[in-house]
Amino acid sequence: MHFQIAHYEHLSAADVEQWRNLSRQHPDYDSALLTPEFSEVISQIRKDVRIVLARSGDTIVALLPVHLRPDGLARPIGAPFCDYSGPLLEKSSPVLPFELVRQAGIAAFASPAMPDPWDMSSPEISVTERDGLLDNHIIRSGNLDSTTLLEAQRARHPKRFKNFRRLRSQVEREVGPLRYEWGRPRPEVLDQLLKYKQEQYRKSGLVDLTTATEPARILNAVASSKHAFQTSLWLGETLLSGHFGIRVGTSFHPWIAAFNPAYSQYSPGNLLLLQVLETMHEMGLETYDLANGHDHYKKYFANGTRPAKPIFIAGTGIHAWRQAANRYVWQILGANSPAGITARLRRRMEQIAVSEFQAIPRIREFIYAVATRSTLRRKH
Repeated sequence: MHFQIAHYEHLSAADVEQWRNLSRQHPDYDSALLTPEFSEVISQIRKDVRIVLARSGDTIVALLPVHLRPDGLARPIGAPFCDYSGPLLEKSSPVLPFELVRQAGIAAFASPAMPDPWDMSSPEISVTERDGLLDNHIIRSGNLDSTTLLEAQRARHPKRFKNFRRLRSQVEREVGPLRYEWGRPRPEVLDQLLKYKQEQYRKSGLVDLTTATEPARILNAVASSKHAFQTSLWLGETLLSGHFGIRVGTSFHPWIAAFNPAYSQYSPGNLLLLQVLETMHEMGLETYDLANGHDHYKKYFANGTRPAKPIFIAGTGIHAWRQAANRYVWQILGANSPAGITARLRRRMEQIAVSEFQAIPRIREFIYAVATRSTLRRKH
């Protein structure tokens, strides 16, 4: 068994094809975020991209794309837009995730969501991290045409879909006809969608991923690439709602989902997803990834899930010990209670850490977060 850490540009065409084959093994690996195309886009703007490989002879049996930071902590490729991460493992791989990290000499690897279709996580991964299984929401068309897909969801949730159609009729009756667009985003449309998202971030007090340094670079890189994709719902020339993200082949993973607040009474986000179901076949999509969270509306449109585990793997050596000790301190302080203050603080600190690399922007984001959360608490 041979382990190595490589720059993306040093991979051969055969390596890239083996990577694709790994992601084709199981539906849980069928994500645009787990493809070599995504890592290639990110590697063009980030110098810290590394691909961790395990080979048995000439065959890649395990692969993990990461950002390898100076503190020794490897983060998933594309963080903070990393709803899923590797490792990608061959079904019969003799290499477990912790062995891949340690044999490659990485101090530690942390991921919010690792698909594990072969159940290869082990006691070497923190038990508290393994307990947080996430069922992410997926629309999978499979061999269904759009009409059949839509009717299947309507049959599962008849009252909800009756309400969605009522809202669509209401907005067209009261305001005007709806129009749906999909494909490469026009710059002015993407700008408007990002403005809606910025307003949402400001109201919630979360890190604004549309303007923070590193996330903005990733969004711009994807928007400039051939993999940029957007769906949008319109009232005349007014953008009602939209999704923007990366599409690779038949798989689309939107990151930015936002709507025009002036029309919130019509649930424009739900109307957009209703249109998505009606046009999956036309768009040539087999997978439309809605990821985790907002179960109150995503569950009505998703017909599948992508289970994933939050994980933390420590390597060996002094840097690994420091990363593990830091994780343990958070655990002692109560970070394993997802709804607790400590857990929310840790999530915020980690998001700031992957969004801003300079000290002053990090301090500014932290002060903003504290001030905003205090204001929100006073309002309630």
